[in-house]
Amino acid sequence: MFSPRWVRAVGPVLPITLFGAAWIALHASGGRGGAHTLFQALALAEGTTALLLRGRKPVAALAGILVVYALTDLDTIMILPVLLAVATVADRREWRAAAVATLLASSVVIAMPFLHGDQVSILSGALPHAAAVIGAAGLGAWVRAHRHPVILPSARAGAAGA
Repeated sequence: MFSPRWVRAVGPVLPITLFGAAWIALHASGGRGGAHTLFQALALAEGTTALLLRGRKPVAALAGILVVYALTDLDTIMILPVLLAVATVADRREWRAAAVATLLASSVVIAMPFLHGDQVSILSGALPHAAAVIGAAGLGAWVRAHRHPVILPSARAGAAGA
């Protein structure tokens, strides 16, 4: 029913989106907080859209997610899209682009609480988030290194004739 390509594209995004939607629904409030709920939903929609497009443009998807992450101060619902986007860049791009993307994402994740004037704890906030970004990049690089190579029919024929 679902092609493997579709499952690879949508499979990881669905639980992230469902988690974000559940978190927004559980923390929704009326009145002035209702506008905040709308912005949370828009941030989640942007993250979901970027993640669904990450196969074609992984660096652009990561950049869009990082901008929303830095602007909204919604760490709970935006950190998972950041991690998946970083892993995708590490999987789909060469090591230099993956290293730059990891460094940039780590910088944004560490700087975001400072940008919004939040109380910052290095040991319980910034360090684990930076470690998660680096771990996601490592996982993406591991997937890239352990992907089974495609053996072309012409390569088999050449090896059999030799």
